[in-house]
Amino acid sequence: MKSRLFSAAILIILVAALIFFCNVPLVLNFFVALLSAAALYEVLIVTKYIESKALTSISMIFAFVIPFISVISRLVEPLGLHFEIGNALFVLIFIYAVILFSTLLLSYKTYSLEHLSVVFLMSVIIPCFLTTIVFAHRLTGDRWNIVLIILCAWAADSGGYIFGKLFGRHKLTPKISPKKTIEGSIGAVFATVAATLIFAYCVDVFVSDITVNYGVLAIYSCIGSFCAMFGDLVASLIKRCFGVKDFGNLIPGHGGIMDRFDSVLFVSPFLYIAMTMCPVFVDKF
Repeated sequence: MKSRLFSAAILIILVAALIFFCNVPLVLNFFVALLSAAALYEVLIVTKYIESKALTSISMIFAFVIPFISVISRLVEPLGLHFEIGNALFVLIFIYAVILFSTLLLSYKTYSLEHLSVVFLMSVIIPCFLTTIVFAHRLTGDRWNIVLIILCAWAADSGGYIFGKLFGRHKLTPKISPKKTIEGSIGAVFATVAATLIFAYCVDVFVSDITVNYGVLAIYSCIGSFCAMFGDLVASLIKRCFGVKDFGNLIPGHGGIMDRFDSVLFVSPFLYIAMTMCPVFVDKF
């Protein structure tokens, strides 16, 4: 428990530093790039589907580059190339797919279609979903959107853990994650809504140029808590399929990077999509 709390404190400090410096060019991109590459590496190691160091490196480079997609689309403009972010992303995915299938064609006795399909799926989903953190920073509310994403995911994790320990009686998914309970899930929703509303109120009071749409936030945080639990269950399913307890041991008491950010994986794209349609934080002027 002590190592878990200590690691949690370090993570909070690191995230606080990220929030403070996120308006510095490329800082947020670099953080998400490292996060994406590290999370993908852990998943690839757990699945054992890539034995080639070269292919692993290519997959990690792809995961690292995706969070810079908006930067890349701007850099190629002086060359006479005009790529919107969506088109630039499509080009990168196309190149990566060609590399993977070329590997399959050249080494069909070494790799199977099933293996490389899983590798492709993870290599696209993880960095693309996490890159929505970068996109969310570009919306109204900028850094506060990032806090909302992280808070929504981690409050659900913490609320589910605490309420599950105290009141957990009925198993939620015993075959996938035996420790998760229905009571813990209810606690996760409650903790997420409470934490995000308190955070938003502080922003509303202390940030002069921002106002908060509390009704929208309550709906988003409630749905976001389910997204966090869904991401956690998906990660648990992957670990269950490959017979491992954690994706790694980089974070004492928590496991690996993927163990700590699996809930963020689905919260971030949901909140980004939702906030593009109806923002939580609105400029007063």
